[in-house]
Amino acid sequence: MDLAKVLKKEEIVILDGATGTNLLDKGLQPGEAPAVLNLKNPEAVYELQRTYITHGSDIILTNTFSANPINFKGEKYKEIIKQGVRIARRAAGSKKLILGDVGPLGLMLKPYGADEFEEAFKIYYEIFKTFYNMGVNAFFIETFNSFMEAKAAFLAGREFSDNLLVSFTFEGNYHTLFGDTPQSIAITFEKLGAKAIGVNCTEPETALEVLKRMSQVTSLPLIAKPNAGKVKIVGQKVVNSITDQELAEYFDGFIRVGCRLVGGCCGTSPRYIKILAHRKKALLSSEGFMKNYKANKQKVEFYLATPRRWTKIDAHSLLVVGERLNPSGRKKLKESLVKGDYTIYGAEAKAQEEGGADALDINAFVPELNEVETLTGCLYEVMKNSSLPLFLDTQNYLAAEKAMRTYPGIGVYNSIPARVKELKRFLPLAKKFGFKVVISLVGKKIPRSLKERLENAKRAISIARRLDFPLRDLIFDPLIFSFATNPEQIRETLRAVEVLNRKGFLTILGISNVSYGLPERSLLNAALLTLAVQAGVNFIIANPLDARVMEAYKAARTIIKGELDGYLKWAQNKPQQALNLTPQKAAGFKSKARISEVNEGLIKAIIEGDLEKAQVEAHMLLETGIPPKRLIDDYIFKAMKRVGEYYEQGVYFIPDLLKSAEATRTVLTLIKEHIARIPKKEKFGTKKRIVLATVKGDIHDIGKNIVAMVFESAGYEVIDLGKDVAAQKIVEAVKRYRPIAVGLSALLTTTMPEMGRVIKLLRSEGLNTPVIIGGPNVSPEFARQIGACAAVNNAFAGLEVLKQLD
Repeated sequence: MDLAKVLKKEEIVILDGATGTNLLDKGLQPGEAPAVLNLKNPEAVYELQRTYITHGSDIILTNTFSANPINFKGEKYKEIIKQGVRIARRAAGSKKLILGDVGPLGLMLKPYGADEFEEAFKIYYEIFKTFYNMGVNAFFIETFNSFMEAKAAFLAGREFSDNLLVSFTFEGNYHTLFGDTPQSIAITFEKLGAKAIGVNCTEPETALEVLKRMSQVTSLPLIAKPNAGKVKIVGQKVVNSITDQELAEYFDGFIRVGCRLVGGCCGTSPRYIKILAHRKKALLSSEGFMKNYKANKQKVEFYLATPRRWTKIDAHSLLVVGERLNPSGRKKLKESLVKGDYTIYGAEAKAQEEGGADALDINAFVPELNEVETLTGCLYEVMKNSSLPLFLDTQNYLAAEKAMRTYPGIGVYNSIPARVKELKRFLPLAKKFGFKVVISLVGKKIPRSLKERLENAKRAISIARRLDFPLRDLIFDPLIFSFATNPEQIRETLRAVEVLNRKGFLTILGISNVSYGLPERSLLNAALLTLAVQAGVNFIIANPLDARVMEAYKAARTIIKGELDGYLKWAQNKPQQALNLTPQKAAGFKSKARISEVNEGLIKAIIEGDLEKAQVEAHMLLETGIPPKRLIDDYIFKAMKRVGEYYEQGVYFIPDLLKSAEATRTVLTLIKEHIARIPKKEKFGTKKRIVLATVKGDIHDIGKNIVAMVFESAGYEVIDLGKDVAAQKIVEAVKRYRPIAVGLSALLTTTMPEMGRVIKLLRSEGLNTPVIIGGPNVSPEFARQIGACAAVNNAFAGLEVLKQLD
């Protein structure tokens, strides 16, 4: 079977079903990774995969989902991969395909965690290399909930193959745990070169909606590998809420939205695959299949994407690109960069987003600094504080490469001069990472006329065609010069915008250049903005915190673009927008008369993860005499409770939780320093301890790590035992540290019974410490069954339980 033919939109491919839950009676111990059976009992793996083939699977995945050096030390993971390939080939025979199955490492990459993107890439590189050396040339990259880790895996896989299929897992709010949207994922991985994109390890209703959203923005074949509903543990048995027959009822819906690869994940069986195969046969034989189910060929559009936001751009689009992330002429930014402090970029990015920017230009060039390191540091701070797409503004090839490589989404490279050498160097780089590019219409000399600008554009278009760079991904900058020195140039620039616009190309202008060296700069900038909009410009690089410029922008959109509704909405909200405070302005609130505003301000700062504002306002509260304990109980806990509510509502995601936790830790550090200065006034008290562990056999600990961070932020001392922790080790930790509670985590349904064994051992040792269990599948019923005091699904719910135990 040829993969290229398999992935034609007119065909339907049946994948396989679950592995782990079907191997529990084949020597797989509860909590063990199914991949270990490649070595322990290869015949059991073969029999399951062969059954899938005989029941109708066209493709099976190698039993290697967890085969990586984090889960299996030394070279063992490579042996598991090699044996997994041998078993799958034997099961598939000559007429069926296998895909090398690669799962997440479970790392928390910067800027949200401590792990480096390049380190993850290197690990994945070795994994794919092992497959490649076994002759595998097609891969299924699956069950990711982190955009950045999935990109690291994808880029590593792309070193060995173009045949990469990518699948994410989604929550009931149609986002990943990290808040990534289906559309952003589909847009990004299509541009990176994925052959198919989709969903696995997700409940079917959620999967169907996610796939509908993906189909809005991609023409790629879609993948559906849903779970058999929710799971629960009855005794030692895993029970699913949806039967094979019930799950198969979703098949037509999946096909209708563009799925061409359908299988099953947790809880599914060979019987489910057999039902799908029958449905496939019936559907393909029906006369209406091509009419009713053939996916429409989508026109490839111009999209910008960040994990949480995606924007479609066309000839009529008009966006403001914030210009303030640039140390040129801004002393405070430059001083911060020289000190290695990039946080000011986060604050500026957030302020510009609140000011109305649609995208942000980011420049970190300081001659005496390493621009690769500086731009990366600034990029991470901006990513943490803004969801806007970015224009990467650098002429340093290595800095541009690293930024494009790690950026989770599709942005714009700004800019390439319209000269052959630079075009040949930078266009392939941008194409490699799916980026759009700004072409600066400067040739060997500064253009003076419309004709020179258009000649430079023609040269860029010719080179782009030769390099097979998509013309739709070009944005032309006809260049704005200072009116004080080049007054005649403005007309030529605006004429170039009009001509390029008529030819169907996108344009951009940096309007602030017009007022350089002149008084009342914002007045001139606002006037030029209006003229540029009238000429048909698509992107305006400007200062979104300049009220006059933004008023002109809104007015021009209304009159020239006819967007009255947007204008009315903006006008209604304008008074509230004027009350927004930057962190710098918040520092001026020292009057006790404003204390009520500051009180709510501290809560808001923690909720938003604004470190500087949280420090300023916590310091002010302490100086007014508010006791540290009250600050914790009335402010920190109130803020964290609200963060937990936002998380439950699907408004906040893991990156938001981490930012809030970081702000909380900053305030706690300030409180400790305050108490150290006045030890006789009040004692902070002894920290209460919590022991956390991911139970034996479970190697997933992202959730547990977040819990640890939140608990520490709330003032508890956390003893984190790590993942895959034996019951006896947990008991010994409880004896040693005497915690007020134990937190046990399990992601896999197969490891959930281990929680009960831990509690049973604790009680047999005479230890009555309350145990809180956590994980996506735990329930109050299961907690009662095993003797836990509570079951929670997130860190903030756990925090509420701890407060009750205090």
